[in-house]
Amino acid sequence: MTFQRRLLTALHRRVGLRASARLGGLYLSARGRRRCAVAYDDGMWVHRYRDGAVVDTALTGRTPHGQDGNAEDVFLFGHRPGPGDTVVDLGAGIGGEVRLFSRLVGPAGRVVAVEAHPRTFACLRRAVEENGLANVTAVHCAAVGEPGTVYLEDGADGHLTNGLTADPAGLPVTGRTLEEILDRAGVDRVGLLKMNIEGAELPVLEGALGVLKRVDNLVVSCHDFLADAPGRQWQRTFDAVVGLLRQEGYHLRTRPHDPRPWVRWYVYASRP
Repeated sequence: MTFQRRLLTALHRRVGLRASARLGGLYLSARGRRRCAVAYDDGMWVHRYRDGAVVDTALTGRTPHGQDGNAEDVFLFGHRPGPGDTVVDLGAGIGGEVRLFSRLVGPAGRVVAVEAHPRTFACLRRAVEENGLANVTAVHCAAVGEPGTVYLEDGADGHLTNGLTADPAGLPVTGRTLEEILDRAGVDRVGLLKMNIEGAELPVLEGALGVLKRVDNLVVSCHDFLADAPGRQWQRTFDAVVGLLRQEGYHLRTRPHDPRPWVRWYVYASRP
């Protein structure tokens, strides 16, 4: 457990969750110089700002403005969706990107936001509601290469980065291929496919060769920067992802000189 989480846990026990929410709102308002009202509800912390809401499983300093800026910088480096487009967000997390995606595609467009972890998905669904994102469909499943039940890591401190595991003691979740996700959502054409699925990107793409012709642009977060840790070699996917997308006819861009180690392993792909 991180020091911050231990500190927050001690605060919650001393003054209670609702009082912690009020104190948290005052602190975040003072720190960010913008009003933040925090509420605790059903295991989620809802942070309401004038420009939107952020929902997480803990008090957080994330803001709508910060989330939108990060989404613009990291995920839209290669392609920016426009009005009427469809964005498919695999690994939508707590919804850090869906607000911006929703705004860019507009009322005539659509965002399909897919998240596997149940606690994270609950935050995603609540964020969609709190922000009034009528053009966003939240889907609870894991994106996989072969359909069936899969298991997720379930660390309390890392629910945003929990990946697939072969351990049957993990959290069971329904796994669906990209084709099934698109067909269930009624999506014929994808303007932008975002993939941030903690190392599962290669099998998902390998299992989606028949439907990639329906995808015009991709941004794929490879996780090679984590692959040197013991037991994480399976997260080394960058070279294989690059080769697959080139073979499928995409033009690629990468950011090898970015100072952020994780951004160096992003792949931005567009059809000519």
